[in-house]
Amino acid sequence: MLLHATAAGLRAISRHRRLVLVLWAFGLALSLAATFPLWRALAAAIGPLPHADSLSFSAEIFADLVELRPGLMTGLGAAAASTFGLGVLVGIVFAGGALEVLTSRDDRPFAHRFGRGAFRFFGRFLRLGAITCAIALPLAALVGGPLFALSTRLRRDSGSEWLAIGTWGAALLAIGLVVLVVLLVQDAARVRIVTTDERRVRKALRPALSTVWRGKAAWLGTWMLNALALLVLFAAYLAVAEAIPAGRALFLLLLLQQAFVLSRCGLRVALLGSEVALVEALTPAPPPTPVEPLPAHPPDSAPEPPLA
Repeated sequence: MLLHATAAGLRAISRHRRLVLVLWAFGLALSLAATFPLWRALAAAIGPLPHADSLSFSAEIFADLVELRPGLMTGLGAAAASTFGLGVLVGIVFAGGALEVLTSRDDRPFAHRFGRGAFRFFGRFLRLGAITCAIALPLAALVGGPLFALSTRLRRDSGSEWLAIGTWGAALLAIGLVVLVVLLVQDAARVRIVTTDERRVRKALRPALSTVWRGKAAWLGTWMLNALALLVLFAAYLAVAEAIPAGRALFLLLLLQQAFVLSRCGLRVALLGSEVALVEALTPAPPPTPVEPLPAHPPDSAPEPPLA
């Protein structure tokens, strides 16, 4: 099943290249929307300083700016929060459009299918995300809280620093596993909402949880393969970026960065294609509709009334 899902993800990349380009364009627009206000705020803060033209931005200069302008961190924090919220909304829009393109069987244009899914399922995916957060936060606290408390007690009573650090790391690992499972259930619920057009979001969560639980090895394996491919791409990006000399080759570095982002978008589309294949493979077929047997002999027709 894992190989089947991986093959489906690779087919999704080859058949839906426009989805990869749309996701890349969304990410580029979001990055520009976040970077431009940040650059303007930093330029306004650095500009009045003496010898501002000769300054090169560094962590020390940023620390001095925070000390000289106390409201700078508040503004940057608000900008970061706004960018994060906008990124969540953009992710929901793309998920709805991408799943509609991946699962629809009609011959309408790509833009029509993507826009139909993006706006048709936006409200349902938004409610699903709120329910997912409401479930994930208590579960993470329930799993990680006792381990964090145990780590603090071990550090205080036994004095074993390594044992306390190991317990603390186990708590982070348990929280990460809980969050990952909840996100996988959310992805399965998204696929079911799109394929069945289910309007009640909570009704889609139970079969989604059952789908993930029945194929837990395939779901976790698919996610791990995708994450491993992303790590390999990132390592290759760092290796090539280190080999590019600074200065005039800045344009090549920007091209390399966008190539990495485009590859990451392809992995995202592949993950969606794999999840669609897993939901289709793990969803039980509906019971056949019983068909009434035809009578062996046609019923006798009623006698015609006599003519007056």
